[in-house]
Amino acid sequence: MLTQNPKVRKELNHLSDSADSAISHIKHAARDTREAAAPVSGEVKALIAQLEHTIQVLAHEGSAESLRAGQRLRERAAEMAHRLRAQTTDGVMRARERMDGAVEHSRQRVAESPLKAVALAAAVGAVIGLLLANGRHHDEE
Repeated sequence: MLTQNPKVRKELNHLSDSADSAISHIKHAARDTREAAAPVSGEVKALIAQLEHTIQVLAHEGSAESLRAGQRLRERAAEMAHRLRAQTTDGVMRARERMDGAVEHSRQRVAESPLKAVALAAAVGAVIGLLLANGRHHDEE
């Protein structure tokens, strides 16, 4: 057998001793690494906890800020709508006043010259009739 040979046995024993030594060094290195990493590991865990807390605060505050911004936008939109309603109401009132003035002026003119008003209305009607007839004539062609 090969293990009976003293040179082979010596090499196998030397290899076994080297392997045992390497394993022992690896165990010591692993233990030393764990011991060295323990304080860092605690710091890393604390950092992760702090990051999670910061993320929660940012999410909460960001949501609150978004709500405040939305409220400000709604207030501005309501203010603008109120101003627009006021301007529209004012514009309608002015237009109504002008229209009332124009109607009153027209009544006065008709009262002053009724025949002239009837003739003017007939002329306007005739012009509109001619325009409509001319438009139909072009459509048929």
